[in-house]
Amino acid sequence: MEIPEAKLIKSEIVLRDMDLSDEVKMTRKALIRWLALSLGLISKKESRQSIVSVLEALMYYHLKEKKEPNYQDLVDYFQKNNVQMNEKTIRYHLTQLRKSGVLEEDRGIYRFAGFHYDNLSSALQASYQKRAHTAFFNISHAIRELERMFQEEKTE
Repeated sequence: MEIPEAKLIKSEIVLRDMDLSDEVKMTRKALIRWLALSLGLISKKESRQSIVSVLEALMYYHLKEKKEPNYQDLVDYFQKNNVQMNEKTIRYHLTQLRKSGVLEEDRGIYRFAGFHYDNLSSALQASYQKRAHTAFFNISHAIRELERMFQEEKTE
């Protein structure tokens, strides 16, 4: 019997332990790119900047404006900052951020998962820990099943 592995995957968690060098801390763009890499939102050799730009716009509204932005707010941010990005790209990255569990959307309003203007790092940590807890719950269940199967197996 062939198992359709791809259909079994609900989500993936990529979290990288990275050095936070002084060089990275020199610019906002570098810090946002570092954050995207650390949270597994982009790959190690990712050259496209669009996800970093979307993440930067979201950070601007959440951390500076203390506002949960809608799609038009993000478009306005890009126009104000001379960032060229089409609607399809923006919506794609918003969808990917939602699928990854980093972002929540309610009636066209976007916010970081669990974030209520107090501590974004704690909200992101809780989001990743929740998904890790769920994954390890299922892993534990699978191991218990294997233990049972090995115990029931007749030894010859």
